[in-house]
Order: sequence, then structure tokens, then C-alpha cells
Amino acid sequence: MTNRAFQRIRPRTSGFSLIELMIAVLLGALVVAGLINVLIANRQAYHLQEANSYNQQNMRFAMDRIGWSLRMAGFWGGVSGGGITGAPAVTPTGACNAAWILDTANSVYGYDGNGGSADFPLSGCVADANYIAGTDVLVVRYAGTDAVPTSGGTSGIIAGKVYLQAKTGVRGELFENTVPADLPNSDEGVSTYPYTIEMYYLRPCSDLGTAATCNAGSDGGNPIPTLMRLRLTDAGTLINEPVVEGVEQLQFDYGIRAAPADPAPAVYEDAAAVTAAHAWADVTAVRIGYVLRSQTRDTGMPHIFDSNSTVATDATYPVRLSSDCQYGINATGSQKYAADKCPNFSGTIDAVSGNPQQFVRTQMTAVVQVRNSIRGP
Repeated sequence: MTNRAFQRIRPRTSGFSLIELMIAVLLGALVVAGLINVLIANRQAYHLQEANSYNQQNMRFAMDRIGWSLRMAGFWGGVSGGGITGAPAVTPTGACNAAWILDTANSVYGYDGNGGSADFPLSGCVADANYIAGTDVLVVRYAGTDAVPTSGGTSGIIAGKVYLQAKTGVRGELFENTVPADLPNSDEGVSTYPYTIEMYYLRPCSDLGTAATCNAGSDGGNPIPTLMRLRLTDAGTLINEPVVEGVEQLQFDYGIRAAPADPAPAVYEDAAAVTAAHAWADVTAVRIGYVLRSQTRDTGMPHIFDSNSTVATDATYPVRLSSDCQYGINATGSQKYAADKCPNFSGTIDAVSGNPQQFVRTQMTAVVQVRNSIRGP
């Protein structure tokens, strides 16, 4: 037997070949690419869910705020709004004059956004550039529930603030600074309440910055459509304040009762129809429809929106914002704002930022009862 038979087999020490190394790198890259795709998909899903959650939160807040105002509308401390007297001094703004501010006879009043003009329904009250054309406007008036003690004459009264002093079932009077002498607070059934007027409308931006009107530079160059509230301050002046950001469209239909003793609405009409054929005092419910748009873009996928997505054609609209507004946005960003579907509405920030399909939208409709209209004074 030769020594070769007993030679030990030496182990290979040359390492991986270039081909083996390239295969390993390729497999590793495929795994990493798969993980990156999963992370990107998860990130997109997270942002989509976040946008939906934010929209839902804003929707609830907007509905709570408008709903509270409507449920309070027409509360005058046990007297009829049409019989309230007094003309306290207030500071008007355009068509929002003193008579409009103190119009207690119309505790609920609305304006359509489809009147054939892009101007704000109340000329000079809000600048045209600070109003989203084609959106509705709602006005509510009422007395606050926190009664003010005035047994000491002007004790508890804020100078310049408008109040209602009411004697239940008898009469009421608006005043500022001086308590009416013919309704002393010491009399049984007499109470003093702060007077409130609130007007809800949509503005194309939230933060005006140093400008007087919304423009392409508002909100850091990305104007955010915003639900606004105009209200009467303690000084008797009107102030505009943001309520909820992201509200792109706002519509109201008004439920009209068939008879004064009937609390249930027999028909829902838009504001123009109510003004033309009915009395605003007969409004017992308000149907609210609005669309919220996310404040950040999602470029990963188009977000198609159609307020009538449950129907195949434009022949009928069982699901819509109101009797006179429905619209949609397709995957390429084309907007369906037909004149007979949502008059005067041409989008909110889309004309400035473009690509409206990159924003998540959520629609909501709800009905709120005007309780004090049903109950009467």
C-alpha cells in the first residue's frame, strides 16, 4: 500500500465564486425590495386610515357644533321671537346690518349657494374671496341658556353686550348696558339671557395670515377649505372664526311642517323654495350634507369621490348632499361639477393646488330637529 492512500484530503479554502456571490446579492436584494414594498404599502395604508380617522373626527365636531346651534335656535326664554322688542346698538357689516343681526322673528334662516352668482349671499358681509361659491349658508338666532343675574340694575351686565330680558309668556326686550325698567328682574318669571346669532359658511382657507382674503399663499401655500362661524361678540361687533378645517362642501335642506300643530316635516326644500313659498317659522328640521377633504395628499393612489356612487347613471340621485348639489372626482382628477348638479361650485383648493384625486374625501348627511320651533314659545 502506498503512502498516497493515507494522504489526508485537504479542505477547500478558496471561498465563494463570483457567480455564487452575485446570486446571494440578488436574492438579498429581492428580499429587501419585498420588505420595502411591504413597508411602503403599510405606510400608505396608515396615512389613508389616518386621513379617514381625522375626517371622521372633524365630521363629528362639525355636526355637534351645527347641531347644537340648531337645537338652540328659537329659544327666547318663554316668549315668541316675533314679539320681542328693543333695538340695542350693534356694529353692522354690509348686508349683515342691525335689522338682520337682531331679527328674532327668524331664528333659522338659510341662503342657497346656487343663486346664479359667485358672490356671497349677503353682499359685503363676507368678502367674496372668503366664501366658497356654490355652498350654502345657515343663520341661527337664540338666547343663551346661562341666565344673567341683574337684580342690582346693571350688575352682571357686560357693557356693549346684547341681552334679552324675557318675562315668560308675556314679552321680551333686547337691550345693552341698561336693564329695561319695565321688566325688573325682581318680578317673578323674568330672566336675562345673552343674545346669540351664528352664521355658518365655508371659506377657501383657514389662516389668512396678514392678508384680508384667501389666496394661493394662505395656509402655507396649501389653502384648506374651512367651516367658518360668524357671531356677535360681547362688544356688539361681528367676528369670523374657524370651526373645522377641511370642509369642502356644505348643503342644507329645510323640513317644512304641513300645519302649525304638526311637528313632523312634510317636505324638505332648499332655502330659495322656503323663502318663496313658506314661512321660516315652519322649519322644524334641517338636513345637513357636507364633504370633508383630508389636509394632506396621498400620491400613492387616486381617491375617487362621487356623492352618487350608488347609482349607475345621472338620471336619479337617491344619495346626495342636498336637493341641488351632487358632484364627483375621477381617478385622473377630472371634476364633475355640472351646472345642474352643484351650481357655481368649482372645487375648493383644487384650482390652486391641482390633482384633487390625491385627497381623501368623506361624505356625511344628518337631520337635526329644531326643537324650539316644535315646542313653541
